[in-house]
Amino acid sequence: MINLNKIKAMLCVFTLCTFAFSGIVSAQKYKTAADTLKLNKEYSDVSLEISKLNVKLVEAKNRTAGYDSKTLYTAQSATNSAQASKSDAATATNGNLSDAKTAMKQAKKANNDAKDAKNAKDDQSDNIKEIDKLTAKIQEKKLVLADLDRQKAAIIALNPPPPAPPVPPAQ
Repeated sequence: MINLNKIKAMLCVFTLCTFAFSGIVSAQKYKTAADTLKLNKEYSDVSLEISKLNVKLVEAKNRTAGYDSKTLYTAQSATNSAQASKSDAATATNGNLSDAKTAMKQAKKANNDAKDAKNAKDDQSDNIKEIDKLTAKIQEKKLVLADLDRQKAAIIALNPPPPAPPVPPAQ
């Protein structure tokens, strides 16, 4: 059996959603034919912003391949350096000072390569986040354009263009 409090809560949520939706739908910024100049300016500004965002998105997508190859290369390099460091450390246990120095250099190189691999992976994930952010911004701007199109259609529907002047008969 449905609880009375649940029904009241659902009714309140439904009412709030209805008012919020009706407020969004009825909020038209441009309403008269005199507003078309402002509407067209905003439309061109938003279109320009979308174009700029698309350029940034293409650049970010082009960087993705570079980051992928850099990540693979640095990971392989770090693995190779770690293996070399491990073998040098094993030979350095014989007490020879030059072997110990070589092992130390290899260990530092392995550490630096591991840091490079981590940085490459971080760059790659930052690039993916940037692509997602740019895609979301583009979608948001496209929604603004769709709203402006709707407003333009409403203005045209309320104010049809004047009829064309009659063509004079040929003499």
